[in-house]
Amino acid sequence: MSIPETESVGKTRWTQASGDEDKSLELRIPLVLGNVRPRDLKVVVKGEGAVLAVSHGDTCLLQWRLYAPILEEIEWHVENGDVLVVAAEKKSASAWSSLLELPMKADDPLLVSLDEMNRMFASQLPSLPPLSEEGEEKAAKADDDDGDDLDKLLDQAAEEVKAAKKAEAEGEDEETPLGYAAYIKAELQNYKGEAEEISSKLKEVTAELELEGAETEAREGATKRKDILEEMLRLHNQIRELRTKPSSLSNIVECTLLDLQKARVNIGETGEEETEEYKTDEERSLTATQLMAHGLQQFQSDIHAALHSLRLAAIHHSHDQSIVLLYDIYSQLGSPRGAYLLLRRALDDDNLSATANQKVGELYDEGARHFLPIFPAALHFYQRAARQGSVNAMLSLAQLWLRGSTSTSMMSDEDMEAQKDMARYHGWLDKAIDRGCGSALFVKGCMYIKGEHGVSKSYEQAKFYLDGAVTAQPQILQRAPQIPAMLEALRQEEQGGDVLAKAAGAPTGSVATSLATAQQQPGTVARRVMEEDARPSNSAARLSALSTAKRGPAFDGGSSSKRDPAGSARRRRFWERTAVVATVGYGLYSLAFPIRAILLPVFYSLMMAVTDVIPWLGNPNIEDSLGTF
Repeated sequence: MSIPETESVGKTRWTQASGDEDKSLELRIPLVLGNVRPRDLKVVVKGEGAVLAVSHGDTCLLQWRLYAPILEEIEWHVENGDVLVVAAEKKSASAWSSLLELPMKADDPLLVSLDEMNRMFASQLPSLPPLSEEGEEKAAKADDDDGDDLDKLLDQAAEEVKAAKKAEAEGEDEETPLGYAAYIKAELQNYKGEAEEISSKLKEVTAELELEGAETEAREGATKRKDILEEMLRLHNQIRELRTKPSSLSNIVECTLLDLQKARVNIGETGEEETEEYKTDEERSLTATQLMAHGLQQFQSDIHAALHSLRLAAIHHSHDQSIVLLYDIYSQLGSPRGAYLLLRRALDDDNLSATANQKVGELYDEGARHFLPIFPAALHFYQRAARQGSVNAMLSLAQLWLRGSTSTSMMSDEDMEAQKDMARYHGWLDKAIDRGCGSALFVKGCMYIKGEHGVSKSYEQAKFYLDGAVTAQPQILQRAPQIPAMLEALRQEEQGGDVLAKAAGAPTGSVATSLATAQQQPGTVARRVMEEDARPSNSAARLSALSTAKRGPAFDGGSSSKRDPAGSARRRRFWERTAVVATVGYGLYSLAFPIRAILLPVFYSLMMAVTDVIPWLGNPNIEDSLGTF
């Protein structure tokens, strides 16, 4: 049985529950069945719940690898002869970011080649001057002149702007783009200052060791500090030498690794690998997920025990979630261990991690300690994650090409504009949509509402994409509650344009007759036309209901009735309560009849006892006896 190649979910609509405990999942898959009877189809879940397969006899109609596993027990039926409806349940209640886990082809045209990225590195990150005495003296002189003078740096930046404009007017090209000269100068100053500081500390430790009469423990501590400083100076010189070579992907990644290793040496970690040993056999028997859960439980009470469990999961199991957690924790503690683990995991080609590569791409995109914000570096790691099918990386790549730069960049506005690529922007959005990504559908729908990024306004297209986004990601409208109103405004705008177009093409006499009729009977036909135009469509009403479900009933300004909806609701609730109270009261009255019959003899016995105590109550001639008074 041949398996058809999956490239997209097509027009499939899928729905996942929004509750934390609800794991329900529904898929509506359009199928061309032809003469195949629905009862002859075979719909099964295999691959430990990760693969959904639909077949007919020996013919496989589709086979999809889902975003996450589902239970093997499913229900399905065919609607209208061409839509397969599958009701399933996810194994985990966590929300899916897409429907399919669909890796990309290695030769996809959207992927930027290594040679092109290296050309970007060479143009956006100039190499440093060669490491020589003459060069160091010139750099030191420049740093002494204006290294700490902020005003002078600002004046020089202004002069560079004027020089760039003058060179552009005269048709000359500058060797170094605007803004990079200041960065190179700052980088040289940082290298020089760091080398001087390490050398100064090293001289102090050496002098301490040369002193006679020092205690053994003090000498051992000084010897250890000397080894650390010497290793740091060696790594520093190695990084400085690498930066004199032409910038490339391998060069920048190696510099980042060496910089992290230097920071690790500074805190006493001299080995090239992070290590963590098991303390008990029970820890050894736990899975990565269990170790992570155990670490999170201990986080508030014992941070060292929490780090121990997370490090076991990260180092021995290569658990991506634990590695990302360790990066966040260590970053707050000012330690390079988390970043080192994260980058090493992202560079692992034998077991490629989309999560780690996505995170490293974000660091190079936004800029962080040890990670320089540079476009081709972020592009490289985002692409590594996208090749694994990560829709989050695809959305990040779309934004990267839309901006033409990283979130924080040294590039000029002209360079950013030149690097923008709208074709790649739409291409990466479509790649995410092909995998059923609700966020990508939402971005595309908003694009058609606003008519931006090269597309025209279209209510039909916007409604199509937004309907898919709302079902795939139920919480998405909570972040943008104004979208249903914008969609309805677009519908009215298009409908108003159609009315005007029809009026412009209609005969003059008929238009005049319609206007005269509206003037003779004000508030009748004209009001009905206006109210019909303002009435929201079913899709817009569903979008509005989803966005306002937690805020109570929304105001419907397009209703054709004059009655206040809130007042009608109150009246309806009043009469419902009245009917319920009356029904309950009558029921109690009916049920009490046997009780009355049982209690009646008791009541008579009590009354007889009372009449015996008070004689005149039982006197038949009571009126005559009372008359004697």
